[in-house]
Amino acid sequence: MAPPLPYNPADPQSIHRYAQGLLKKSLRQVLGDDAEQAAAAMKGKGDFGQLVEKLYFLYEPNSKAEPDFPKAGVELKTTPLKKIGRGMVSKERLVFNIINYEEEYEHVFRTSSFWRKNQHLLLLFYLHEAGVLNVDYVFEIIRLWRFPVTDLKIIKDDWEKIVTKIRQGRAHELSEGDTLYLGACTKGANKESLRKQPFSAEPAMQRAFSLKSKYLNFIVEQTRQGIENTIDEKEYERVLAEGDGFADSTGGYDRIRLGEVEPVVKSIEDYAPGQTFEELVIARFQPYIGMSEDELVQTLGLEHSAAKSRYYLIAKAVMGVSNKKIEEFEKGDVAMKTIRLERSGTLKESMSFAQIQYKEIIHETWEDSYWYNTLTKRFFFVVFKRDATNTLRLQSVKFWTMPPEDLEVARQFWEDTKAKIEADDYTHFIRISDDMICHVRPKGTDSHDLMETPTDRMEKKKCYWLNASYIRRVIGI
Repeated sequence: MAPPLPYNPADPQSIHRYAQGLLKKSLRQVLGDDAEQAAAAMKGKGDFGQLVEKLYFLYEPNSKAEPDFPKAGVELKTTPLKKIGRGMVSKERLVFNIINYEEEYEHVFRTSSFWRKNQHLLLLFYLHEAGVLNVDYVFEIIRLWRFPVTDLKIIKDDWEKIVTKIRQGRAHELSEGDTLYLGACTKGANKESLRKQPFSAEPAMQRAFSLKSKYLNFIVEQTRQGIENTIDEKEYERVLAEGDGFADSTGGYDRIRLGEVEPVVKSIEDYAPGQTFEELVIARFQPYIGMSEDELVQTLGLEHSAAKSRYYLIAKAVMGVSNKKIEEFEKGDVAMKTIRLERSGTLKESMSFAQIQYKEIIHETWEDSYWYNTLTKRFFFVVFKRDATNTLRLQSVKFWTMPPEDLEVARQFWEDTKAKIEADDYTHFIRISDDMICHVRPKGTDSHDLMETPTDRMEKKKCYWLNASYIRRVIGI
């Protein structure tokens, strides 16, 4: 008979207390050098999380459609941190279960594979260090986590948006940028990773549910500050119950500073019945459409400013946010962009992004690249346009994600850029005149603003840009 476990597998608090034995320690420090031998024996048969499950929690890893501790309803997740200048942040998204296209669409959220397995998480954050054996990774944060009710509402809407695409036979069009907090990330990147979908003959890339790394940063920062979430079970149940008939219908890694963020949704009561977060945001803007910049400033009680950031401040104020950052946008890694059109509808400037890191891009794959992660975000466009009197007025707002066919063009562009850097060619990048959605050109302060290349030369800094003509098409001008 197996010896008794050193924790009660039916009690979340008992499991959590036992997990605390890893805090500020590594598996080797807790279990001795036997941990390295066990890790070597498991090589190729599992990841670090499975090693923790087997060696420390003393159960065999499995792929069952239930939590790791089924009697307690708790799912164990290990996830890496990385060091930055001001501390530690999430290194990557947190990946959950594979999405079964042929089954998930039959469920409502509360019976979905994601919710059945992941509604109560035991999160073990460890510091990932290059060149360090996994048994020597130190666990920095250990926390039980249930989603706050306002986050649960958005996660539920995200799940429904993913499942809607499956029901529409569009699983092959899924993108992480479709959603805010709960993503559908790719699992594998080759023909062997394609899966059947029930409502289309088009094969779809294998995907898994995931939490975006920016969301994990909020958990990290809340833990650092000792903040606990209070769960109102009645509100929880109400969010879970809303739309239970859905299945029968045919919806940068800076550390987060909690004092700088403010939510758009202050209470779950802010939602109209059946309203999603994005619909709520768009509804907030409707009373202001057509107002001039001066009218917006006066109506919103802002101070007049000539700063370039004034349009961003106006947009935040419309959403009811006065702090530096929008909490839901930060958690969901949503990029808000303000766009100013001339009377003719022309957009003078293309949209600039970060500088190309010459020494880093040559080591990237497409799906790990800065450009892929940027273009698969959710964008929120706030569009201003000059009228016949040259007065700038708020014209429209729009949430957007780059469609797969355009993302494929962006991939070809990125591969061309990488190849030219590998060939030490900095004069023949794709230009705006090539009309390829995006292009490369300088954004440095002057001709002396240089960056080191992989061949140890100094070259002028250049950036990724989305073409102005493409942005006009995206916003419908």
